[in-house]
Amino acid sequence: MTAQSAALVTLLVLLTSASARAGETVVIEATRLVPPFLETTTGARVDFVNRAQRSVHIEFGDDARLHQVVQVPATGPIWAVFHRPGTHPYVVHVYDGRAVRTLSGVVAVVADETDKWDSPTCGLVVMEICIEP
Repeated sequence: MTAQSAALVTLLVLLTSASARAGETVVIEATRLVPPFLETTTGARVDFVNRAQRSVHIEFGDDARLHQVVQVPATGPIWAVFHRPGTHPYVVHVYDGRAVRTLSGVVAVVADETDKWDSPTCGLVVMEICIEP
């Protein structure tokens, strides 16, 4: 890992984990997600545990104001924090050589009145995380 990559990972960890409270877990297996439907609250951290023994990539919608997703490349940790209530569909791409399996899941988020996150103006979006200018 280069010094720049390490610095980026450290920045992403600090940006997300500082505001995240204990949350829920989704396990990624080679052929399914456990559970495929998860309920949580705004501001809670959802961990995605890769047990597929393959490289994976998680993709949520394009609007970075709705959530923060951190995925360290290769086999690193993956988590998300949701800032807006509603249904957040996502796909997990599981890579097996040249083949790619796509798994679908949903995170249903209800408002936690104690979570007071304000959407910043994005100066830069890195790995679906909005970095303020």
